[in-house]
Amino acid sequence: MFSDHLVLAGGGHTHALVLLRWAMNPKLKPAGMITLVNKESTTIYSGMFPGVLAGKYKIDEIIIDLRTLASKAGVSFVMAEIEGLELKKKKLLLKGRPEIEYSSLSLNIGTKTNFNSKSLIRGDNDFAVTIKPFSESYKFILDQDIHKDDSSAKPFVIVGGGFAGIEIAFSLRKRWPKRAILLKVKSGRKINKNLLKNLNDFNIKITQKSPSILYPKLICTGNKSFNWIKDSGLPIDGYGRVLTKNTLQVLNNPDLFAVGDCGVINNHTRPSSGVWAVRSAKPLAKNLEYISQGLKPNEWKPQRKAIQLLDINSGGKSSKAFISWGEVIVGPFNILSRLKETIDKNFISKFNLIKDKNSEMLSKKEMIKCRGCAAKLAFTPLNSALKKLDLIESSNDDSIDIGILNSRKTLIQSVDGFPSLISDPWLNGRLLAFHSCSDIWACGGSVISAQSVVNLPLLPNNLQQELLFQVLEGINSALTIQGAKLIGGHTLESRKISEEPFSLGIESSLAVNGIVDEKQYFWSKGGMKKGDQILISRSLGTGIIFSAFMNGHVKPYILDSVLKEMNKSQHDIVNYINHLTNINPNQKIINACTDITGFGLLGHLSEMLDSTNRDQLKMNSEPLKIILELDNIPVYDGVKELFDIGFESSLAPSNEIFLKNIEGDKDLKVELVSNNFIPNSPSYNTMLKILLDPQTCGPLVVSCSSIYSEKLIQEGPWIKIGFIP
Repeated sequence: MFSDHLVLAGGGHTHALVLLRWAMNPKLKPAGMITLVNKESTTIYSGMFPGVLAGKYKIDEIIIDLRTLASKAGVSFVMAEIEGLELKKKKLLLKGRPEIEYSSLSLNIGTKTNFNSKSLIRGDNDFAVTIKPFSESYKFILDQDIHKDDSSAKPFVIVGGGFAGIEIAFSLRKRWPKRAILLKVKSGRKINKNLLKNLNDFNIKITQKSPSILYPKLICTGNKSFNWIKDSGLPIDGYGRVLTKNTLQVLNNPDLFAVGDCGVINNHTRPSSGVWAVRSAKPLAKNLEYISQGLKPNEWKPQRKAIQLLDINSGGKSSKAFISWGEVIVGPFNILSRLKETIDKNFISKFNLIKDKNSEMLSKKEMIKCRGCAAKLAFTPLNSALKKLDLIESSNDDSIDIGILNSRKTLIQSVDGFPSLISDPWLNGRLLAFHSCSDIWACGGSVISAQSVVNLPLLPNNLQQELLFQVLEGINSALTIQGAKLIGGHTLESRKISEEPFSLGIESSLAVNGIVDEKQYFWSKGGMKKGDQILISRSLGTGIIFSAFMNGHVKPYILDSVLKEMNKSQHDIVNYINHLTNINPNQKIINACTDITGFGLLGHLSEMLDSTNRDQLKMNSEPLKIILELDNIPVYDGVKELFDIGFESSLAPSNEIFLKNIEGDKDLKVELVSNNFIPNSPSYNTMLKILLDPQTCGPLVVSCSSIYSEKLIQEGPWIKIGFIP
């Protein structure tokens, strides 16, 4: 059985094309575990970026979705910043998380802008942004759009007189017809006469003087290697680029490859260019495939020079471009602009083939079953089984999530688990921990320890070791920030062959232990009072989003935003409430609380109401009801649109049992009010489904008096979504 772990470091164009090759031809993919590591979940196709600035393309049209691409290729995706390399130990060092061990490594990390911030005059840093990363420079340009029609606005400066800076200048002139644009070039630098004439024709001023520190600046001053490359011990040239053989293997390091702008073949000096990055993809892929089979890699002989097309992006049929071959520059001609457009569109369209393969909506039977919390058992069979079982000591609010032992301190224990949500084992472990801890937080408790059970796919020992290490490190990172510890656990090995990526074959559970300090009090699931306000701590919609993601229909920035929120611990907001309790020891701040997980907001509110009204019945008091304000319920971006095209969690239909509580039984009555949603309208029905959506790392919901709700809302992140009349 294979035991290799190939790590693709960086999501540049070369690696993207390699993944595309394996996604379209799975039989070509090397055997073993493969992981792609990149700082962002997307990469921007640089050749079309000036066209975006000119308004020729939309930014979404030039983005390559690396997470989805990796998934289609059966490759794990880790979103992390690379900050070092330990050659002898074969470890890739990542920022803010544990290292990844590899058996072979391919570097395609690109470069950063060759710019020394110390060279700027003091105060200049606030107005200067480098062209790379493109995502940051694009935000900078968008912020400057406020002055696009203002001829009196401060001039916008492009620093750098190379092809990149000149093409950006032409693009910004198309974007901002009236604003002054300066092109700052080095003293003594000569610009081609034809280029210079066109710059003058487009009223782009050339200057060799340092512009005012108050002028916004975009830095386009060429490329340089990342500092960690120089510190890694790899052989590099004078520009900090990793030296390789013609096989793309790093000199004296046959298990390492370097391609794109970060690598160069020894004694074959060439400038940085997307042309070589694209053309090196096929030889790199083949050599990775050959080596995994124990075959000899092939040598690649790249061309010495490359054609470059520089579009002046004047727009429409009048758009023209220059062509360069070495020192020769010809143009501008309309036909060259059309040629560049054709080349660029053909390149980016290759990645749309992956989307097209799954462009048609699958039937509900064909859709991939949800992972995360949505993989739990439905309410009806779970509740029925627990009622038949009398061995479990339940809490006084009849919770099926929490076990409680009373002593000097209230000890709380909870258990949770799910199949891997995404292919990053470290982040999965971290999300599992936060999700499992939410039961403790919902009791007003502090997490003190946890034990894990990790079911690993059937793989060689070294790969199992790496996956287990990443999962446990992820769990531990989430516990440590709370002052808790991972004190033990158990492992299992699956008896079925895991599909690729193998990291999705991990299933983990966590038993979490917590305490409620004697100075505090236990937050019950029941206990709501008349006049209470209902607050929620974060948005809803993770079930729908991950259902769409598992089936290949979610935009990268939507998933990135949701994962960022899920990756935040909520222990601080619990600690803040307990701090208020210390200040007001004779007052109960939280009357009831729960966390929103598998049964959705409506299901878990129904549990709160059921527990509360059983106590009301014991006291011969009238049952309470919840007024839920639909207009105020926060929903993640993209959720409503995804539901409208047919996505919902595979657990959601089982949660429809809770719909009967909407203005239903007097003991479980949830009344919906809204100014924006008309009952039985499509938008109203969408909101009903969102109320049933199971949540992984979902929000906390509290019921408290209006006096304290105002304080909590002011401190954040709480939002009022209802009240008890």
